Amino acid sequence: MKVALLTPYDGGNLGDAAIQEALIGNLRKYDPQVQLAGITLHPQSTAARHHIPCYPLAAISRPYYHAKKESAVAPNNLNATRRSGSRAEVSRFLQCSKRAVRDLLFRIGFKPLVRFAQECVHILRSYRLLRTVDMLVVAGGGQLDEEWGGSWGHPYALMKWAVLSRAAGASVMFLSVGGCRTDLRFTRLFLRIALSLACYRSYRDEGSRQLARSITPTADGPVIPDLAFSLSCIAQPPGATTDSTGLHVGVSPIAYARPGMWPTEEPALYARYMTELASFIAALLRRGTVVTLFSSSSPDDQTFDDLRARVDRNLESEARARLLFDNVTTVQGLLALFHSLDFVVASRLHGLILSFLAGKPSIALSYDRKVETLMSDVGLKAYCLDIRSFTNENLLATFLRLYSDAAPVKSKLVDTCCHYDQLLQNQYRFVTEFRVLDLSRSHSGHTLVASDEHLCETRSDVGPRG
Repeated sequence: MKVALLTPYDGGNLGDAAIQEALIGNLRKYDPQVQLAGITLHPQSTAARHHIPCYPLAAISRPYYHAKKESAVAPNNLNATRRSGSRAEVSRFLQCSKRAVRDLLFRIGFKPLVRFAQECVHILRSYRLLRTVDMLVVAGGGQLDEEWGGSWGHPYALMKWAVLSRAAGASVMFLSVGGCRTDLRFTRLFLRIALSLACYRSYRDEGSRQLARSITPTADGPVIPDLAFSLSCIAQPPGATTDSTGLHVGVSPIAYARPGMWPTEEPALYARYMTELASFIAALLRRGTVVTLFSSSSPDDQTFDDLRARVDRNLESEARARLLFDNVTTVQGLLALFHSLDFVVASRLHGLILSFLAGKPSIALSYDRKVETLMSDVGLKAYCLDIRSFTNENLLATFLRLYSDAAPVKSKLVDTCCHYDQLLQNQYRFVTEFRVLDLSRSHSGHTLVASDEHLCETRSDVGPRG
């Protein structure tokens, strides 16, 4: 099969990277001949990371939804061809001419016309791409969301690609997608169209499933855990061991509500969050604990200086020396870091999921329903605090409680991750067993539904219903 993987991924979020690695690896495991392509916000970056050809998801950037228009081919793609010298020169000349004309139109006030033309060109090129694929897979993550880019960001992109896929004869599948904000009228309209055109849908939690059903009753589907739980690279890397000489805690701050870095800006909330988290870190440092700051999404790196400036300046130099920084840029690097830690404090959903895969007891400072749902589903609701109301005192008390409960928590995490992986393997088998002939039935108005025996398991005490 020829499969296109669609995700609002720009290369800077390791959670999105983990989803793509898990999806690509598992699809190839069940169908070694599968041909994969990516449809992302930053094609060149994602092609370099995942070694598949990638194409631009959108033609026009929105606030907090930045689209790169250049397609990219993976270095090892056998179908890649080199341009001859003369053709390359002609192509460069045409590109320069197009940019010059576009810039001129912008200057004389024809910006809407230019954007309309760009969108039309992107639609035609996207349709041409989809004529070459059998299936469009909307690949995990917070796909049903308007916060980053508004209605005309990702909701519109989902609708556009779903319509073009069906027009081109390709099937559409939503795999373990999540839902966040869908309040605006056009958001719900675009998502209603996209979900209705899919022949299969699954959701990473019950809340996302209910949100989709509130948009359109035809969007029902099973609850299957986040795709990142199916990563195959969770074994401890050689030489990556925890420090036996003392406690080592990883803390991952988030840029939530930070002005200029989050769509919803709340300076007072962000300042309070930084102050309380810094006080907690200072308390750990005074106790002799080594603390490493890290991030699973590139914007969060900019919070390190804000946090360090708030750490108690009265700390002795010996205590301050135990505050470390790790600039991880890959999923493997993040997993290696987790294996060197004893505990984790994080807010990002996939920062927590990857820490669970590494078997690390973790505390969540939740900024969204999806984080609370994850902690509840894995049986760690007692270790989930609200980012808006936590204090350094109750965070420290929660940490000490987690420290004393570390052994049973680790055991529960192992069982949960194995259970989730089994559910996901069932879904991968279900998807890769389809062929174009099977999927053609969905084009006549039927929706493919996984049988209970094939996909579904009853909700247990360690995870959501499959």
